[in-house]
Amino acid sequence: MKSNITSLCLMALLSLVTILTCSTLTWSAEPLSPEQLYTANCARCHGHEGEGFLKVYPPIHNSRFLKEDVSHLPCIIRNGLRGEITVGDTTFNQIMPAMTRVTTEEMTAIIGFMQQKWNHPTTELQVEQWLSQCNSQ
Repeated sequence: MKSNITSLCLMALLSLVTILTCSTLTWSAEPLSPEQLYTANCARCHGHEGEGFLKVYPPIHNSRFLKEDVSHLPCIIRNGLRGEITVGDTTFNQIMPAMTRVTTEEMTAIIGFMQQKWNHPTTELQVEQWLSQCNSQ
């Protein structure tokens, strides 16, 4: 009997801790900064400084997409990328997974962060419009 009461008390305590923890996380969660969004979504493969990783993942700090073809970036982020891509004199052929959970606002923040961090010309980012045109690019 004492064992049952102890088990019930322990389960109740764990339930309470779980509820309070989840509630606290929900209430105190602030939006991530653009740098935090980049770190969470891009840095694992492309590096914190956009340097890429060996001959596995391409560098993005000096990418033509940041310099010239920024309107293609949202489609690449949302849908991923397959097939060979050449950066400088290095060819990469890894699959970039689709980042379907990244919102339009987060994508805008990430692209703006990359442009600013690596001193690329900033343009008005029309991510929502560019995403609607993904299949035609």
